[in-house]
Amino acid sequence: MTTPHGGAPGPDLILHSGQLLAVDAGFTRAAAVAIRGDRIQAVGSNEEITALAGPRTAVVDLGGATVIPGLNDSHYHFLNRAGRAYYGIQLDRCESVRQILDALAAKAKELGEHQLIFSNAGNAAELLDDGRTPTLAELDSACPRNPVLLTFEDGKHVNTAMLSRSGVTRDTPCPPGGRIGRHPVTGELTGVFAGTADRLLTGVGSTATGDVGAFSTDQLVESARWGQRLLGSVGVTSIRNPALHPTEMAAYQHLWQNAELTVRVAMDLNLDHAGLPVDAALEQLAGWGVRQPFGDEWLRLNGVSELWIDQSTDGMLISWPYREIPPVGEGRADYRGIQRLPAEQLTELLVGMARLGWRPLVHAGGDVAVDLALDAFEAADRAVPLRGRRWVLDHAHYGRPRHIERAKRLGVVVAMQYHPYMYYPIFAFYHGAEAATDLFPARQWLDAGLVVAGGSDYSRVPANPFEGIGFWVTRRTRKWGAVGVSHAVTREQALRMVTVNAAYLTFEEHLKGSIEAGKLADLVILSDDYLTVPAPEIGALTPLATLVGGRVVHRAPGCGLELP
Repeated sequence: MTTPHGGAPGPDLILHSGQLLAVDAGFTRAAAVAIRGDRIQAVGSNEEITALAGPRTAVVDLGGATVIPGLNDSHYHFLNRAGRAYYGIQLDRCESVRQILDALAAKAKELGEHQLIFSNAGNAAELLDDGRTPTLAELDSACPRNPVLLTFEDGKHVNTAMLSRSGVTRDTPCPPGGRIGRHPVTGELTGVFAGTADRLLTGVGSTATGDVGAFSTDQLVESARWGQRLLGSVGVTSIRNPALHPTEMAAYQHLWQNAELTVRVAMDLNLDHAGLPVDAALEQLAGWGVRQPFGDEWLRLNGVSELWIDQSTDGMLISWPYREIPPVGEGRADYRGIQRLPAEQLTELLVGMARLGWRPLVHAGGDVAVDLALDAFEAADRAVPLRGRRWVLDHAHYGRPRHIERAKRLGVVVAMQYHPYMYYPIFAFYHGAEAATDLFPARQWLDAGLVVAGGSDYSRVPANPFEGIGFWVTRRTRKWGAVGVSHAVTREQALRMVTVNAAYLTFEEHLKGSIEAGKLADLVILSDDYLTVPAPEIGALTPLATLVGGRVVHRAPGCGLELP
């Protein structure tokens, strides 16, 4: 039995007769856990733990159910995604053009005329049954009197009312790094805006994650309350939320002050690194009175992200020509992605951040972008040693063996996601099917001894981590079979990625990520045995209950457990 934590008083809650996967250094298994307050008091056998019960202890028989640590999404734009999904249409749930148009018409009826209708992201022509996105004429037909803005993987798609609201005409020039869709023959607008061109769209934000100013703090708070309940239903007890603006941080602070958080949040500060000169960006950071890590176990400041080197699927910096040229490629035959920052500017920025004590979390998707990120990390390391600072390489979609030793020497943490599960056809379409099989080679990085934290970066609310775990273990996509099975990880590795490894990324491995005495009592009681359920069924696992700080935040219908 691990040493009881918190002194002599008896526990508030005992869970016994289960299969606890501690996810500690030895991946220990136990039968029972005692919880006092918000902490784990002891872990051990049924006899050892039930002997600790006092007159006020609630004792719950797990009936053999598997218990794992609370799951931690190490890269999830939760607040932004929740706002879009709660107040807009959930585009990622639509599987055809007809479903999209019906959803728009229903939302227009709900909101009334002239109100803006927007969507979350996470959909593309390649994912729809029709193999295409709605046309401008179809959007006008569905919503003739409401401005519409839909976020597809290839850019923003709008209707005529939104074009009028934004003052965009066929004579509006394309901004640098942007593309305004036009008919190849007539020159008429198609309603598609890619790259920086989406900044022309009025009142819908101007950052990679969008929606700055689109939601009030009160609206963000309301959508977060809704979204938190859904996160509990998939076992998520902690997240890292990148690229937050002041109004978004204020929403989290409101929830924290009013003890309404049921998900632990590590906040990353947004910095307009591409729009500001380096000296202005560094001056902005220098003016902050605190540095990360700062906060408590519910809400903390974690770092600065995302610092984008390249763009997403249509703009990843890769070392081979794109198989198909996206709109932002402007027809260039040898298009290989978009570099958001010159190498010299990136290096100057990261060296300055190292000297100021700030930690960057850098978006690098393509293999060339990872090269550039590590070049800048090494320059910063020469100025201020980085070992122990846990600088983060975000994504590394096309991480290569040549990157591994460089990252390991610097003590870099890698945040990897499971995009191919939902979006594999998009990567294969743009980058080629052969290249796309090597997306997110987690096994190589883990086997080399790097800390790889798992996350979603999804537009779905909730983003289901079991889909991600299932993908990492089997490499099976949602509809398109398995890809790159040589990169599959073990069940133990996958579970570590979304528990203790994700806690390590935010300097919290002493607080959470495993079931050990003294740690926070964040637990998930599963519907099946994680270790023995057939691998293709891992993604279908669901929580019977989710506990955060010893308190039940989700209980599945028909759970059957007599939890307090």
